[in-house]
Parts: sequence; C-alpha cells; structure tokens
Amino acid sequence: MEVKIDGNKIFVPLKNKWLVYTPEEKVRQEYICRLVNNYGYSLEQMQQEVTVAEGNRRGTGRASADIVVWASKEDVFNKPPVIVVECKADNLTILSDDYYQGAHYARYVKARFLLPLT
Repeated sequence: MEVKIDGNKIFVPLKNKWLVYTPEEKVRQEYICRLVNNYGYSLEQMQQEVTVAEGNRRGTGRASADIVVWASKEDVFNKPPVIVVECKADNLTILSDDYYQGAHYARYVKARFLLPLT
C-alpha cells in the first residue's frame, strides 16, 4: 500500500475518497500505510477521525482521534480499540498539549496504546 497524491488531493482509503492535501493528512496516510505494510493491520481494523468525546480541552465542539486501531475487524466498535494514533503535520513541534490531547482520546476509548506522530 502507498500514499496516493494527485495535485492538491490525497486519497484516504479509510474513507474511500479524495480529500484536500494537507501536511497532517499526509502524515496520517503515511502512518496508515505503515500500519498495513509493516505491522500487518488491515484497513478493516481501522477507522479515521473517530469521535471520541463531545468537546475537549482546546474548546472545539467535537473531539476526534486521527486513527483508531482494533485488534480485529470483528472488534471494530464492539470492543475497545488497542491503539489511538494522534497525528500532527511534520513541520510542527509536538507540544505537551498535544500529548494531553492524544492521552485523553486514548483514555476515553480505553485504548492500550497512544502513538503521537509528526
């Protein structure tokens, strides 16, 4: 699997559509490819931009985790996920608030692991 970019669009296989290219979306799609290619997860075990809470510390109305991974495709939304991945554009420095955000999301969905990525 590889990241597909066409001009200002990037393909998002977990949503099966093309979105506007952003640096954060590129990081997200690269990590989805890594999860599939290097770690053996299937797309059916993952969801992107999963709502994990209404409201968060940053004051937005809806909090969503960038990538959520379950142990199997049968577990999706039936059991707690095993991994929450919080992505930031690779031109940004991860701040303590970013760790807090990701840790909050992981705790909320009862995931065992949090991966903050740039």
